[in-house]
Amino acid sequence: MAPASLGGLFALIAGLMFNYATEGRQKAFLKQAFRHYLSPAVIERLLEDPSQLRLGGERRELTIFFSDLQGFSGISEKLDPESLTRLLNDYLSDMTDIILEEGGTLDKYEGDAILAFWNAPVAQPDHAARAVRSALRGQRRLAERRAEFRERCGADLYMRIGLHTGEVVVGNMGSRERFDYTVIGDAANLASRLEGANKAFGTFVMVSESTWAAAGSGWAGRELARLRVVGRRTPVRVFEPAEKGRAPVEWVEFERGRQAFAAARFEEALCIFERLPDDPAARAYAARCRQLARQPPKEWDGVWDLTEK
Repeated sequence: MAPASLGGLFALIAGLMFNYATEGRQKAFLKQAFRHYLSPAVIERLLEDPSQLRLGGERRELTIFFSDLQGFSGISEKLDPESLTRLLNDYLSDMTDIILEEGGTLDKYEGDAILAFWNAPVAQPDHAARAVRSALRGQRRLAERRAEFRERCGADLYMRIGLHTGEVVVGNMGSRERFDYTVIGDAANLASRLEGANKAFGTFVMVSESTWAAAGSGWAGRELARLRVVGRRTPVRVFEPAEKGRAPVEWVEFERGRQAFAAARFEEALCIFERLPDDPAARAYAARCRQLARQPPKEWDGVWDLTEK
């Protein structure tokens, strides 16, 4: 009986070793596959519960982050390829580190643009707050390095960010041989539109109403407008966030002007905005008020219509 018992014991040990080795290879594969666009903490959560990872597409509410550098095409034309690559890699590394530290998923780079999202592949109940915090941290980090980057490229670098929370399809998209874990849907398009909408107000972070509501009360901020972006009929309320306790005092006066504007009291709003010459958003409103005061609209819904992306 001894040989049979020993044989069974050796078979059990061999089976356990095989399973351990197989599981180790699977974990190593997952870590390697996701390490470029997921934080180590998120990867560990996937390894603990792989059922959270759905390889097909699924509908899910995400908070989506889209950023772009202001005027970077002109800057890139002045740099040689090596200097441009080093500059862009340093900038993208800083921003990506912050996104991953906040548990975000890096979707892709498109030149100097970054697309990222939260709440997939693992659930994050505070995904909107994480995205807002990433945006503010990214702006602070860029400000810290602005003088250094100016010496390297001869211009100040400013980043515009759009954030929106909504339902999209998220999953592995592509061919059988090559695919990306990415998002598809109107919510992703709106995040991109809000990034571009910063140009109209001279702002650098614009947050949709759904993100603002989901992010909670841990922020200061101001409502910028009821905005209708290109390609969408339904207007969206948009906000500019700030760290708590750091919102400019002028934002209180700006809100008075914005409410007068929404009520079609354009002369009153103009007087308020003209008292805020250092606020780019107030200057944009002042210009709009002058135009509307000269040519009052027949019907007024208080919505700011954008004519370009």
